[in-house]
Amino acid sequence: MQCIIVDDEATARAILKKLASNNEELEIQAEFSNAIQAIKHLNQHQVDLIFLDIHMPDFTGFDFIQTIKNPPKIILSTSDRNFAIEAFEYDCIVDYLVKPITQERFDKAIKKALKFSPKDNINDISSEKVEANPKDSGNDLYVNIDRRLIKIDIPSIYLIEARGDYILIKIENNIFICKVFGVSTNSLYCISSISRYLI
Repeated sequence: MQCIIVDDEATARAILKKLASNNEELEIQAEFSNAIQAIKHLNQHQVDLIFLDIHMPDFTGFDFIQTIKNPPKIILSTSDRNFAIEAFEYDCIVDYLVKPITQERFDKAIKKALKFSPKDNINDISSEKVEANPKDSGNDLYVNIDRRLIKIDIPSIYLIEARGDYILIKIENNIFICKVFGVSTNSLYCISSISRYLI
């Protein structure tokens, strides 16, 4: 994939280039310290994937995305965890990498990018359905993550945060973010039954 890096920090760009050099699927066309330069490049070159920082002077990563017509695949790379919910409102965003980024986490994001198309975004409704299993104890919550239904054991949940149309679910060693309609009807009942955790 032909890629560019857009980040105002030279160190961050160097790290991404190093990570990309270890992945044979990627070729870095260019790197840019600001969004304006990147937009000019996109007007003249075909790019498959953009590594994009969120916090940049004058022009945020989200401003950049909104400026581009038919944006390519985008992987956000940022030190700020607070924009994960907003990020997945954009169909072009493949993944959200929080700095410092390990090679393993980077390669996982690239695998997602290779298989990604806008319809795979977390915002979309999965066509998959789960039928109730009579053996289920009623302690399971099903959520749609990356077009896969994930079963969560309700007692393992220690926080559910409602953010508009999204639900953030925290368990001991993971965090799940899903659109409200990415949760099964039966699970919505389960969520309402543990609403004391909502903040």
